[in-house]
Amino acid sequence: MSGSRPDDAPVLLVAGGARVDAGKTTFSTGLVAHLADRLGDAVGVKPRAGNDYWFDHDDYRIATDGGRLYGKDARRLAAASTRPLAAVGGERRPEAIAPEAINPVHRLWRPTPGRTGMLGDADRTFLCDRVTGADAARFVVNGAAEEAGLLPEGLGERLALANATRVSDVAAFNDVMATDYLPAFDRLAERIAATAVPVVVESYADVAGPLSRDGPVAPDAVAVVDPGRARIYAGDRYARARAVASGSPREGTMEEHTETVTDMIEPVATVGLPALGGEERGDPQRVAERYGAAYEALFEAV
Repeated sequence: MSGSRPDDAPVLLVAGGARVDAGKTTFSTGLVAHLADRLGDAVGVKPRAGNDYWFDHDDYRIATDGGRLYGKDARRLAAASTRPLAAVGGERRPEAIAPEAINPVHRLWRPTPGRTGMLGDADRTFLCDRVTGADAARFVVNGAAEEAGLLPEGLGERLALANATRVSDVAAFNDVMATDYLPAFDRLAERIAATAVPVVVESYADVAGPLSRDGPVAPDAVAVVDPGRARIYAGDRYARARAVASGSPREGTMEEHTETVTDMIEPVATVGLPALGGEERGDPQRVAERYGAAYEALFEAV
């Protein structure tokens, strides 16, 4: 088990095998419900997330109408969770499970056809991030996008961006990452390690793991979700493969792609996932019923 957590409180990682929408959040919310039914309580977290001003406009409006920035995935995970994460460092334990508490970094994008953004993404540009620290949330704005007139009308007022940090190049962004983002992830990992109930950690895109390989939390088992299937891996073997992948030319040292990791190891099980309708996907209990075989296989790999 991870760190000093109880034996009946596993940390389970849900990663995606491809950049397409693999159904990670549906799988994760159902897994939280399954674990809560089985063990009493469970909480889901999504360390990093993002949505698009254009493609996810309803979600953008729901959050920013309240001066906040979060997405549907974190909202669904928070709603499925039955207990807040533990408080650390003198914090008071929150009574409610807010999306920002389980998702310390959320990014807002917009499509920009024909343009490569500051972070190297073709045809889309990062606009701003919300970073939840120990005391409060703060915003980091892409100054280059702002200067180019790419920030949506009214965004500055909706999110009170007047005092936000501006970054206009990758070097400045890396500095802010070191001072604000990495401590936010480390604090989330500390809270997970201190939480005495099962925790489901959902990754983003096709990244093998959203938290540091060397932090206080290691997954006890891993589900890699693709459309129509879940591949189940033992946590220790997955962690070792991820460490090896970090030295490959493609991966660098900060993030590893899921397939680079899974190419090195065999799953302990591969379980089919049935297609679900919209109402089923929105109901964690119904997902838990339909994906029960995959969840059992994942639990057996702990």
